[in-house]
Amino acid sequence: MDGIVFGLCALFGLAGTALSAREAWRQRDGNDYHIARFTRAVAFGVCTLGVILAVPSIEDMTESGTGMNNAAKLGAHICAILWCGSLQLMLVDWSYNHEVLKASLYARVAFAACVLTAMLPLFVTTTDETVEFTTEFATVPGVTVYLMVYLAYVAITCGEIAFLCTGMALVARRGGHAWSARGLALSSISALLGVAYSASKGSYLVTHYLGHPWPLRYEEIISPLLAGLAVISLITGLTMAMVGRRLASRVTASAA
Repeated sequence: MDGIVFGLCALFGLAGTALSAREAWRQRDGNDYHIARFTRAVAFGVCTLGVILAVPSIEDMTESGTGMNNAAKLGAHICAILWCGSLQLMLVDWSYNHEVLKASLYARVAFAACVLTAMLPLFVTTTDETVEFTTEFATVPGVTVYLMVYLAYVAITCGEIAFLCTGMALVARRGGHAWSARGLALSSISALLGVAYSASKGSYLVTHYLGHPWPLRYEEIISPLLAGLAVISLITGLTMAMVGRRLASRVTASAA
């Protein structure tokens, strides 16, 4: 299941990264949405790397090559944090005026740095050859705390991404930019799927801690599907929004 889901995500990620990087390179000398273009390309790139590391065969190769157990999982989690953080920066650049832009960017970078600072010591003190950082090892306290910190960050950032995308979709719709509105609406739904992914894994960890977990086999099916749908739909939605902005700018230029 994981191999199929994350392999498909990797294909979408590679296509989205190529399109976004091309767009950022073509318009690198422009002034408007410069940060947004760059961070979107970064977001797609780190997401692609993260889902590639989550493919079981690649995960085994990574751990064999590095000689460190759970190396691929740590890499995938760091990529997920950078992916969510980059999307936040992109949407903040789109949404906020320049008076508050710097402070908003610094606050989100600091938040991501704090989460990584909390996760890395937990990883170092917990990892060994008998432990994997999955819900299957929820009996290990360090694994549970590590995953809860990671999942809390994903839930918070995806919640903000959904909020920002919804607002921008409404503005685009009122402005008559149908493609952008649809893409941002899809991105909002995908961010909510990210929240649902965090809720799925997090609820299993909480109920396990309370002594009444729901079946692990269901969590191991539901969570990867939610994560895969979130990644694929978010890349698709933001690419639609990118295409919509390009079409709108061409229409404006031809009208002028």
